[in-house]
Amino acid sequence: MGLFSKEACTFCGKEVGMLGRSKLATKEFICNDCKRKTNYFARMDYTSKEDAQWMMDNMAQGEADFEASYDGAESRFDSAERSFNTWDLGSLRVHYRRNTRTGGFQIKLNDMSRYASIPVLYFDTMIPYEFASENSNLAEIRRMDIIDTSANYVTVDEDKDSEGKVTSCTVVIPYNDKCIREIRLKNDVRDANDVETFYDFAQRLNQDRINWLNRAAFDLDRKNRMQVRNLGDTAMEVLKAAAKGESVEEAVKKGIETANDIEEGKVKQGFFGKLFKK
Repeated sequence: MGLFSKEACTFCGKEVGMLGRSKLATKEFICNDCKRKTNYFARMDYTSKEDAQWMMDNMAQGEADFEASYDGAESRFDSAERSFNTWDLGSLRVHYRRNTRTGGFQIKLNDMSRYASIPVLYFDTMIPYEFASENSNLAEIRRMDIIDTSANYVTVDEDKDSEGKVTSCTVVIPYNDKCIREIRLKNDVRDANDVETFYDFAQRLNQDRINWLNRAAFDLDRKNRMQVRNLGDTAMEVLKAAAKGESVEEAVKKGIETANDIEEGKVKQGFFGKLFKK
């Protein structure tokens, strides 16, 4: 088929010209309408037909789940994260919000308006991309990359003219996903204040990743201590029931239910304080 001929979209079957389609990594074509149901940041030449179909089927639910994740906020600080903050990277307006309790974040750009969903991204994937490898140690290496609190993975690239003046900047966000690999937010800059905003936004992303890591470590430690205390309380209730000649099944059942609630994060600060009262 010629370069300017129409091709059928592999998903909806609509025939579209060159400007109305993209070519997938698996060589099929996807029309612009179907593409807008996928992840805005995904490159179609990295994306297989199967991956594109998964995005089309799951993007909307992922966004709804992320929105719902704010409903479990434990403090006013958590609730405040629900609102988008705006950053003007030159003339590029970027809206950003995060949930450091769950590790998700969203970046919304004005030209996303025709897309069905705002992508949900994750701090544990905001690390340099690695191709699939036979290296059996890759998973452990990746894990160490994720939990490295000293790493500032988000960087800023500068373009300069012949006189050394910065003419444009790019916030580079690495992303360990085969369909994305990195997110680049580039725009022209007029002065030092414009340049500084790019660095401020990059630092915000890096700091929020670290905040999420620190919070995850704290929550895990708190959860472990709660489980130990619950185990002791359950054992005590079992002994009391046995001493009275009563069935221990109810005490065991209650202990298991409490352990499950702790694991699922249903036990809140009030109960935590009661659980660890001196």
